[in-house]
Amino acid sequence: MNRLFLDTSVLIALLKGNLASSEEIVLAVERRIAYFNGIVLTELYSGVKRKHTEGQIVKIVNALSYLQLTYEDYRDTGQLRSRLISQGLTMSTPDALIATHALKHDLRLLTLDAFFMKLPVEIGLQIEIPG
Repeated sequence: MNRLFLDTSVLIALLKGNLASSEEIVLAVERRIAYFNGIVLTELYSGVKRKHTEGQIVKIVNALSYLQLTYEDYRDTGQLRSRLISQGLTMSTPDALIATHALKHDLRLLTLDAFFMKLPVEIGLQIEIPG
């Protein structure tokens, strides 16, 4: 089973009940091979409007494994963005940090953000849009 990086869009869809929790996600969480980082955490808390939602966020992130961002991650993210810009593609810094983390840790990125599907295959990012 592949280790997974769960993007903010997937976690929000799960929290809202708009995405059926797949067996793969459940197994990855149980095996502690489902990851997130500080970017995802920041984006999740940016959308909190009620205490109930905050409680749900706490439960879900406590079930996931946390990846700390490092100096090298920021450097590598800048280099990734530079390569993409030279190919005529722009990517936000938060999305690039997520992509860099997934690449660095050899994680398959689960996302509902179709932008990731536009990235060149040569980057090597494993991406899946769960159904």
